[in-house]
Amino acid sequence: MPRRDNSKKLTIVEVVIVVLVCLFLLGIVPLALQQSRNDASRVTCNRNLSEIGKAMIIYANDYDEELPRAGSRNSIWSMAIPNWKADNRFYAYYLLSDGSGGQATITSSFYLLVKYAEVSPKTFVCPGDKGATEFKPSDYGENDSDILKFWDFGDLPSGHCSYSYHMPYGLYALNTSSEPGMAVAADRNPWISSFEEAKPYNLLSSYNPDGSKKEIKKGNSVTHKEKGQNVLFLDGHVSFKESPLCGINNDNIYTYWDGGDIRRGGYPFVSASEQRDVSDSYLVNEPGAYRTITNKEVRSINSTDLKESSVVATLDCPMPENNNVIWCSTFQMAWDRLKNDIIGEPVKVPEAEELAERLNNAEVSKTDLQEESFYSAAGIVKDGIIEEIMTEMKKRFPSQSEPDFSKLDKLTKKMREETIVTYSFLDVKFDFKKPFHNNDSKFTFKASNGKGTAVTSFGTGKKDWDAEVAEQVDILYYKHIEYPDKADFVVDLCKYTEPYQVVLALLPRRDTLREMVDAVEQKIAEFKHDPHYEQLRKLKSSGANFGPPVL
Repeated sequence: MPRRDNSKKLTIVEVVIVVLVCLFLLGIVPLALQQSRNDASRVTCNRNLSEIGKAMIIYANDYDEELPRAGSRNSIWSMAIPNWKADNRFYAYYLLSDGSGGQATITSSFYLLVKYAEVSPKTFVCPGDKGATEFKPSDYGENDSDILKFWDFGDLPSGHCSYSYHMPYGLYALNTSSEPGMAVAADRNPWISSFEEAKPYNLLSSYNPDGSKKEIKKGNSVTHKEKGQNVLFLDGHVSFKESPLCGINNDNIYTYWDGGDIRRGGYPFVSASEQRDVSDSYLVNEPGAYRTITNKEVRSINSTDLKESSVVATLDCPMPENNNVIWCSTFQMAWDRLKNDIIGEPVKVPEAEELAERLNNAEVSKTDLQEESFYSAAGIVKDGIIEEIMTEMKKRFPSQSEPDFSKLDKLTKKMREETIVTYSFLDVKFDFKKPFHNNDSKFTFKASNGKGTAVTSFGTGKKDWDAEVAEQVDILYYKHIEYPDKADFVVDLCKYTEPYQVVLALLPRRDTLREMVDAVEQKIAEFKHDPHYEQLRKLKSSGANFGPPVL
């Protein structure tokens, strides 16, 4: 039978319409997928907080109706606990013998639910929290089966816990009898650095809780793209709130109330750790800047590669901002030899008059050094100064390599013979009475410019307090404040190394090293007048002196 041709060709207009429809679909599908992922992240996060809330009630039933609070009733909030792998809670938080004192973290309070309420570490990770991963002890060289033995989410707790928690350290820690509408936990506090992503503080000036929807979003957590945050309330329900103004009396859950007429509070900072009253919500987490770096080996570098270190010629030279500052005392020795033995008067240096004047007016006190520990000399090459230096150095310091004067060989014979050489060398050696213990776990040292560097450390013992090591430490000055990591102190690492000392000091920055030295000496002198001086100068195994005994 003949075949009928029912086919119809597409016109140009129809082809264009089909292409546009396809392009529209290609554009809308990624948006839909992205929204789907965001919704899934929000749902998982909601489920996590709901499970955490239920576990908190179970925990409270066993602990006098109190919600999880690591440490003790009067522990203070710190950026890290002393030992997350300790054998007992006393060493974990450095508690006193009666169980009081010590220091703890927000993450370690959450970890109590892992230890005592069978909550999986995975529950504390929101999929929308960039960079956060499930805590696995094997990532830190431990057995995953030992997870109940630990006291925090590893060396990297901020990277394994996505949630902020109502401040448990202070007068208004929550319990099951508190107001049911109190916010207990939520996504990360937007004004405290997150693990990978921090909300810049320049948004503070543009955040307006009474402004447009766009302005209000700037007060939301970064975890869910500033669209809002999942919030766990004390009555157990979890809601996604598009504004942080969801606490009692329209309170901002991420700020502490500063006493103003409107309960929206002041923006949080680490030392603002206490709420104003019982209905003040203040959900916090440890800043990500304090995280420990464990996935990189610490490099061994030569001192000549320290690009952020400045060497100053005298103690009264201004200290550069954000740099390590090293005073080269041997340079002063060499300058004094040049001034006194060769020139016979103050040395003048064109275009460096100010530095030359500082060097001319400053001298190294030889009485502070043992004669056998240093050598300095100055003279003219043609008079045999190089040979003299070589001979004296070989006799005084036979184990040291010979001084290198090879650069003089590049001069003409006449110039070389007329060249003045001034030289100094310092060699000070001493041993601690008892070697300190190396701490295997690396941590991040944060410089004043905000840059973090992985460093190793040493102290009085990783797990067990070493009394013999601690005994050699002499606390020369200590000012106790609420937060140990902010306290001022001056410590002699070993009181048996006289006449030399290795002094570790933490004091407010001064303009010069001379001012720093003067401040240290003044604080030491004042501290000796304290009626409890003999007890305060001893390093103890509690947090009584300056936090964990890690030097």
